[in-house]
Amino acid sequence: MKKLFYLLFLFTTITNAQITLQDVEGNVTVNDGDIITEVNNQTARHLIVTNNYTSDINISLEVVSITNTDGSELQICFGVNGQGGCYFPISQGSVYNGGTPLAAGASTGNNDIDFMQIENGNFTTYPKDYVIKIRALNTTDNSEISSVTFTYRFNPDNAVSEQLNNDEFQVAVSSGSININSKYTAKVSLYNLTGQKVKEISINKGKTTINTNNFTGGIYIVRAVANNREMYQRIIIN
Repeated sequence: MKKLFYLLFLFTTITNAQITLQDVEGNVTVNDGDIITEVNNQTARHLIVTNNYTSDINISLEVVSITNTDGSELQICFGVNGQGGCYFPISQGSVYNGGTPLAAGASTGNNDIDFMQIENGNFTTYPKDYVIKIRALNTTDNSEISSVTFTYRFNPDNAVSEQLNNDEFQVAVSSGSININSKYTAKVSLYNLTGQKVKEISINKGKTTINTNNFTGGIYIVRAVANNREMYQRIIIN
């Protein structure tokens, strides 16, 4: 009888335990069915997962559905203790693994799990919703123990509805420079993939060259705004 009571107690303790999701920027707990709304393009939104179980777990992330866009506008970084990786673009149905178990009572790091919208100008309907499921998995057979499903929503409060086209604004990369040909005066911003603005200049119509010899090689996003219209372009600086 005592053994039965102990097993029932142990079963109840395990099934009642959950992972906890914390929205770092919003400073709130993310519950099943919640919506996390981001209004700033190129800004990373961080989550922390805490393992409330008494044993190690694996964690995984699934992109359940995508609305008003495709996977070409969102970067997801997902892992435990720097494991895992960053994924761009993503696709509906994709599943990403944490890379290493999350210890009992432990939490992921501040930069282990983040989402960043990278507008490419091809989709102008808002809000853009990504339904995400984060699962706690048994380390023995990766069976699901529990999960939290939420929506990451991008809905800018100052969205520019009209887009510049390639005939109006052209960007080309060569060794040591970014070469721009614009039909208008424009404000040009350059972001790295952590969302940091690394350069911003105002340009006149015609040709402009930006020197990149002092830039770290990698992927960048160019944003141009002219006459309340905009364009985003992904470039690679070697």
